[in-house]
Amino acid sequence: MRPCLKVSAMLPKKPDSDLVDLPRAQDLPPFMRQLRDRYLTTETGQFVLHGNVHDIVLAGGRTWSMPTFLDAFFTPSGKVVVHYDPGRGLYFGRPEHATRAAKVLCEAGFFDERTLLAKAGSKGGLGEALSREVGIERRPEIVLPLLEALLTRRDTPVAVIIHYADLVAPEAVASGLSFADRTAMATIHRWSLWEEVVRSDNLVILLTSTLSDLARRISRNARVGVIQVPLPGNIDRARFLAHTRPTLDADRGEQLTRVTAGLQLRHIEDIMNQGSAQTLAVAPVPQGEGETRSLFRHAPENVPLEEVAAKRVEMLEQECAGLIEVMSPGHDFSKVGGCEHIKRTLLKVSGHIKAGRTSQVPMGILLVGPMGTGKSYIAEAFAAECGLAAIKLKNIRGPYVGVTESNLEKVLNIIEALGEIVVIIDEGDRAIGGQGSGGDGGVDSRVVARLKEFMSDTSHRGRILFMMMTNRPDKLDTDLKRAGRFDLKIPFFFPQSGAERLAILRAQMKRYRVDADAITDEEVLPLLEPLEGYSAADIEAALLIANDDYLSGELPAGMEVRPPQMTVAFLVRAFADYMPSRELHMLSYMEWLAVSEASNRRLLPERYRLVTVEELTERLAESRDRARLR
Repeated sequence: MRPCLKVSAMLPKKPDSDLVDLPRAQDLPPFMRQLRDRYLTTETGQFVLHGNVHDIVLAGGRTWSMPTFLDAFFTPSGKVVVHYDPGRGLYFGRPEHATRAAKVLCEAGFFDERTLLAKAGSKGGLGEALSREVGIERRPEIVLPLLEALLTRRDTPVAVIIHYADLVAPEAVASGLSFADRTAMATIHRWSLWEEVVRSDNLVILLTSTLSDLARRISRNARVGVIQVPLPGNIDRARFLAHTRPTLDADRGEQLTRVTAGLQLRHIEDIMNQGSAQTLAVAPVPQGEGETRSLFRHAPENVPLEEVAAKRVEMLEQECAGLIEVMSPGHDFSKVGGCEHIKRTLLKVSGHIKAGRTSQVPMGILLVGPMGTGKSYIAEAFAAECGLAAIKLKNIRGPYVGVTESNLEKVLNIIEALGEIVVIIDEGDRAIGGQGSGGDGGVDSRVVARLKEFMSDTSHRGRILFMMMTNRPDKLDTDLKRAGRFDLKIPFFFPQSGAERLAILRAQMKRYRVDADAITDEEVLPLLEPLEGYSAADIEAALLIANDDYLSGELPAGMEVRPPQMTVAFLVRAFADYMPSRELHMLSYMEWLAVSEASNRRLLPERYRLVTVEELTERLAESRDRARLR
């Protein structure tokens, strides 16, 4: 406990009309409230703020940049606020802070006061001279000793703010760091343990956008308070919109709050083309998530929602370049042929989501089966059916130490902020892994562990739904696939009958707008009956060959004039000409894997429903041997 510091930490030392009493502001952001309370009630004097640390902060009825917000928060307590940015150098929030720091550093022997004053000239002061002297200094080996001298001075409380802390003390194997990097890491770590710093009215705040990029010796130190700055939630965005666009009405304000999910406040500011320098009467903090409408009480304002939504997609993809794809599915289940039992199962899930029956929505859905069976296409159709936003997780793997974990953390933060979203992971065994040999230095295990932690959060049920597709579920971490993470596991197989293949063919004709109304089911069904083992992708490929022949005028033998519509003769030639590229033993193994992963027997085709566990184990082993897998 530090009760003697509560007054100095919370109240202004003297009246100052330019100071805002942020520590007691009703709208103080939760991350700063958490830092304040831990600082006042424990011996913690060093904090790491990670995540959304470069965003606008709305507090005390004003908008701030993060540096000016921290200045305004600590200045009323009488602390000297000093910033260190490795890209900008050492600087002070206020001129008087520089003056007080200059006196301390001169007394500590770092500078000569007369020399500094001489450099300042007749119009400059001691603080201005110091700012000019150290303001261009970016090297940690020079700056950190200066900061340490300030931190160990008991009669001058200091708040040290280190921006881009991961560049000052980066995470890496110690042997791979330079001596300067190792020294910087050791210095900052020592500050968290040094009684001279801990028991003084001082504190150190390290800012980093990605926690995994900061040296673990610091971020995993029990004496360091690690606090996440999240992306703005519904209430945060609504308050910011009401603050910067005071003429918004309730309906438009609520719509804008929804379509800006996942964006930083600075992104919203850019989209709305509204400056943040103004001071307005800030909207009150509502008591619940459902009260965002109460923040907008004014006449309607015409804000183009479609344009805002389009810009949101652009900004999200730019923020997570190459990591996610914001999807706008162009088809629903009406464009999916066959797979009737799968569509019924997923429509039931969609109904629960739309009705708000969150307890009946699975935490995740795993789609397993051989390639070409329509897993990805159905996942996208489901995203359209359930009405949730959808993103596709792309390649999160990076070539350097820590990059993969950093990428995953960035994506999970975006997902958390978006909420009410379907996260589609194609080829999950490659994208995520989990059964590797360990030659990746443990990256797979750390990625899977973090993903399992995120997927197990029951507060996500009904809001964040993972859909993963794979044809090799045996390569996924076993614990990742369990109930509570993937509650529903749906097996996919090649079409089991000519009727199923016909349904797929008709759906694909509709999808590609093939002019084939003249072809009757009776004509084409005998063609499809013998095609056992053909996937939906094979049927699609043959159809496209037939359509290309028809459109380019390559007529079947015996046909002299192109008919007004495609006829079955084009399909007959295309299916005879098409050569499916398949490894039969591997496909057989994938089918038996799909059987073994199914959540229940009713999802299986008739011929697999009565298979016993012993028989399934035997068939898996046999097919694995035939596929020559180890």
